[in-house]
Amino acid sequence: MLPIDIILVRHGESEGNVANKASRKGDNRFFTPDFRHKHSRSFRLTDKGIKQAKAAGKWLKNNITMPLDRFYVSDYMRAKETAVYMDLPDAEWRVEFQLRERDHALIDNLPDDEKKTLFAREQAQYELDPFLSQPAGGGESIPMLCLRLKTDFMAHLARECPDRRVIVVCHGHVIRALQLEFESLGHDDFIRLDSSDKSADKIRNCQILWYTRRDPDSGKVCGSKLVAVRSVCPLLTSTNTHEDFGWRRIQRHRYSNKDLLLEVKKYPRHIKG
Repeated sequence: MLPIDIILVRHGESEGNVANKASRKGDNRFFTPDFRHKHSRSFRLTDKGIKQAKAAGKWLKNNITMPLDRFYVSDYMRAKETAVYMDLPDAEWRVEFQLRERDHALIDNLPDDEKKTLFAREQAQYELDPFLSQPAGGGESIPMLCLRLKTDFMAHLARECPDRRVIVVCHGHVIRALQLEFESLGHDDFIRLDSSDKSADKIRNCQILWYTRRDPDSGKVCGSKLVAVRSVCPLLTSTNTHEDFGWRRIQRHRYSNKDLLLEVKKYPRHIKG
């Protein structure tokens, strides 16, 4: 049985976020020789990232009864630094390497033009199916990431924290993978969510996804399953505002034969007879 409350927080803006965003626009000035020879684990927060982390901590302290029961953080520096600046009361952080970012293997910390030149064929294959395929250059597919989290971290939570409230500071695709597992989502859901332009579907820097086993109206614990989720972006740095999408009840997919056939027919047959 999972905890009563699981609060997922993505790290604040990091050096890697800034460098990669610029590189996708053709600007590789951040990829100096010293920067290129770092593993992405070592990236720190930017000033904006620190501001986002402080805003996340403030929102949590204003909206959730403190202190929480368990505190988990990824082994990557940007996640640890986010945890520090959130400044949660009585925090005793447990550093979990299984919460590390999705493995991107040979394209880790490469400028965008080199990725496209060195791994053009792999990137084309990846773009055919971003859920099932490994990233260009190797690394973890989304199912592999889900398996890592389900067999280790989620099993740990179920074993040690069934009646507790826990917070987890980690990474965007790690949160997305946990979302798939918590809500029983699948292939097409991932494609839809990860390519969506809707603010409610995004996992921005310091986005909070608060999962609960409590009924959002009565506040009573409903049973063994997570029943609702609340998504909050504590700081939109472009406007100095925040977005709170409120509670959403989790609807888990179940398919009739007719439903399955409708899904199948979305994919045209190429060989007939």
